[in-house]
Amino acid sequence: MIVSLGAVSAARPRPIDLLPADQPVKPRPPARRWRYSPGVRLLGFLAGLIVATIVVVGVGRVPAIAQAAAQHWWLVRLTEMIVAAAAYLVLLWVEQRRPVELSVRRIGGLGWGLLLGAGLCALVIGVLFAVGSYRVVGVNPSYPIVPALISTGLVAAVAEELIFRGVLLRLVEDSLGTWAAVGVGALAFGLAHLSNQDATLWGALAIALEAGVLFSALYVVTRSLWWCMGLHFAWNVLQGPVFGSAVSGSGTASGLLRAEFSGPEWLTGGVFGIEASVLSVVLLTALGGWLLWLVHRDGVTVAPRWVRRRRLLAEVSSAPAGQAD
Repeated sequence: MIVSLGAVSAARPRPIDLLPADQPVKPRPPARRWRYSPGVRLLGFLAGLIVATIVVVGVGRVPAIAQAAAQHWWLVRLTEMIVAAAAYLVLLWVEQRRPVELSVRRIGGLGWGLLLGAGLCALVIGVLFAVGSYRVVGVNPSYPIVPALISTGLVAAVAEELIFRGVLLRLVEDSLGTWAAVGVGALAFGLAHLSNQDATLWGALAIALEAGVLFSALYVVTRSLWWCMGLHFAWNVLQGPVFGSAVSGSGTASGLLRAEFSGPEWLTGGVFGIEASVLSVVLLTALGGWLLWLVHRDGVTVAPRWVRRRRLLAEVSSAPAGQAD
């Protein structure tokens, strides 16, 4: 299955350091070990984040730009993506590597991710429609679709995937291994949504279980942010701007379709949106669990740092004298 996703070479750990292709190569004997430390790399990303934020805020004080931002609120959201992308470039410089997870040659994963996200959202809405809990009562031709696509779709997909999968998951995985990285990444992703207007503890837990696990598992399988961004974009855009559900407790429930949800909150998700529906939790978590099973079956998990070190030392000590150098 991983081969069919076109990711086997990127996902399988390298013999030299037992890490996948989206991690900087750590040769034996170690060279510039400090530079490849997860802590140093995290500091590099945070430094880039701070500098980029300062620059963006400074540019935003230019009168013409400030006026444009006041008239078009989505421009402010767009700066979040720019800041995250700039900080990620700083991280890549610290790591001294090419971003295999964003390789142009693997951009086809974006399309597959879009199809997957659209299919999952349509399936959840379809079930709600079938049981009478979702009904379209009209259309909303004046709905601001372009700002919604940018804010709910593009910015959320790019910025959040760069931060949670491109940075957090990779750095935790380098230190604690794949399983801990998936758990930490999923939990952090859920907790990050507690700041939304209509956030609930169940909603945050639901996102951690469904989206946090699924997005993390998909990244581990493919080692491609294209897949994750495509899935994230389509899932957000269809549930909100298209089908009219609230997105992650954002406080707004409107879209191109004017829709009504009825029934128990455990089924519809209530004011948080369909991400808090048991249907979404079961479907997406099950898919994420299946992907993680594939990861385990195909042996592409990354072991914790101390386990990798022990295995590499064992290889060196057991190698013939002429090959140990």
